[in-house]
Amino acid sequence: MTQPEPIIAASEAIRFPRLYAAIKWTIIGSLILLGILAAAFWTLVLGGFAASGFRASNPAAGAGESLVITPECAWPLDVNEHDAKAVCRMFYNLTAEQRAQVLARRK
Repeated sequence: MTQPEPIIAASEAIRFPRLYAAIKWTIIGSLILLGILAAAFWTLVLGGFAASGFRASNPAAGAGESLVITPECAWPLDVNEHDAKAVCRMFYNLTAEQRAQVLARRK
């Protein structure tokens, strides 16, 4: 005697593909939304970074550049200290307006 095949209701046969499609499109939609949010975030971060007055150094000028270390730019360090050159480089990378603000705050 052969075994009778189980009867599957029509609603059960259709539920799984619908659930699968719903989960698949939810994941796809979430990834698209995360991608858009990430793009917006990095646009704001890098835009703010550029707007803050950051200027990359010119590598061609940096090779033969002789940096003058003065007490004005090296403050609060002494001109003979190891880190004075780095402090002066940061000071000279400021705009003229920013340098004036720094000097005014020191007095």
